[in-house]
Amino acid sequence: MRARVEDDTKGRRQVYEACTEPCAIERGMRIIGGKWTGSILWHLKDGPVRFNDLSRMVGGASKKMITERLRQLEAQGLVRREVMDTAPISVHYEITKRGRTALGFLDALREWSESLPQHNSDA
Repeated sequence: MRARVEDDTKGRRQVYEACTEPCAIERGMRIIGGKWTGSILWHLKDGPVRFNDLSRMVGGASKKMITERLRQLEAQGLVRREVMDTAPISVHYEITKRGRTALGFLDALREWSESLPQHNSDA
């Protein structure tokens, strides 16, 4: 991330070394920045969770949205899906070693967010 803006010899603003592809932060936000994604990873941190239990833990998200996010996280290698041989069949999800690498900054984000003053628009 070395992009910079400078004035050229005619006083016009020029951008040098602009990103030609998503920078590292943008790439990370595309993976983890989707609505409910951080919450899903956070709720999987303590061990495998059945889908229905996870949908209850992530309040406010529809099952369709949780399914979509889980598929994305699985494709990124952050979550593992396992079909249980039970009657009826159940599915549980587990955070992977790669997924655990996100927990540090998710915890820092949680702490930062908790330190902010509450506003009525946040409710």
